[in-house]
Amino acid sequence: MSINDKLKELEQVKGDNQNKVFSMYLNTDRRQFDSQHGEWEIQLKNGLRNFEDYIEKSGDEQELKNFKKIREKVENEVSRLDDNLRRGLVIFANSDDSLWYVQLTQVPVETNMYWETEPKLEQFKELVNKYPNTGLVLVQHNNVKVIETEMGFVKDSINYEWDIGMDNWRIYEGSFTGDRTDKTNASAQDLYEDRVKANRERWYKEMAEKLHEKAEKHHWDKIVVAGRKDEAEELAGNMGQLNPEIVNKNLASKKDEEVVRELVS
Repeated sequence: MSINDKLKELEQVKGDNQNKVFSMYLNTDRRQFDSQHGEWEIQLKNGLRNFEDYIEKSGDEQELKNFKKIREKVENEVSRLDDNLRRGLVIFANSDDSLWYVQLTQVPVETNMYWETEPKLEQFKELVNKYPNTGLVLVQHNNVKVIETEMGFVKDSINYEWDIGMDNWRIYEGSFTGDRTDKTNASAQDLYEDRVKANRERWYKEMAEKLHEKAEKHHWDKIVVAGRKDEAEELAGNMGQLNPEIVNKNLASKKDEEVVRELVS
């Protein structure tokens, strides 16, 4: 399920005063000054305690019992995730366990907590709109890398190379450089470049078909094609209704996480 589909599902959640929803956005970015020395842990502890104190003063014993159950579950989950926390954590939960959703983010969130009859989704919607399930396509010559990212995380990464001998795209392991030919033989290199240019249109059409299938299967909400202007535009031009965004940058030498930061977060 894509993050966009999850948002639609969360929009249908309706509780009541007997089964309220706890919504939490927690900034866990240790790179920030106010998160380096346990500040986010203090914010979490204080926020949960303040809700519990407020409910206790209201005299509603059932609501207090419900909140304590959620508090324990949230604290246990945060403790379990501690080593995996990056820049943010989002949790939606209710006491009857019909709602329990946890989302780590590699993008910033603003710390806030809510105890209401339905999920507080405004900030989540902003995150989904800004950092949706996205396919990043890096193209250079007869090489294409496809990085799938959501909420700033790399979900998957595949390198493709057009195999001139086999005359088809194949997946290969190793770093993506975009040009793995032998430059020691200038004549062979010139012939290689000529063949790439002569066949590029056909190759990119076939890659566009692969990208259509992948976008549909993985429910991409957005696609970005990056590379040298002529190559990026030619590949994007074959992608039709996918309507990708084009970025005229050669990012072939960068690591996946760097590409995501450059193009998404």
